[in-house]
Amino acid sequence: MSKRPAALPAIPAGVVLALLLGQPAAQAQNFARGQELYNHHCQSCHEDLMHARNRKLKTLDALRGRIRDWASHTGNPWTREEIEDVLYYLNKSFYHFDQKPL
Repeated sequence: MSKRPAALPAIPAGVVLALLLGQPAAQAQNFARGQELYNHHCQSCHEDLMHARNRKLKTLDALRGRIRDWASHTGNPWTREEIEDVLYYLNKSFYHFDQKPL
């Protein structure tokens, strides 16, 4: 009698897809979440044109600091991830600084 090799455990297709597609999906989700946070908490005072004409910000770090400062100033207890999501949204939509992940 010959022994069959033990079968490898089945990996759910969803797990495989999440691993293969995780990075783009996470970026899309971060963009959407950043846009939602911005629209809900910031856009009532800021119109999109403000970002086009505000060229005082010269770096991604300066933009990050501005987001962090305004979140604190307005009483939004944003997490680091939420700040990064808003940063990602604003940078991709308006500023176009070279963005590298933290």
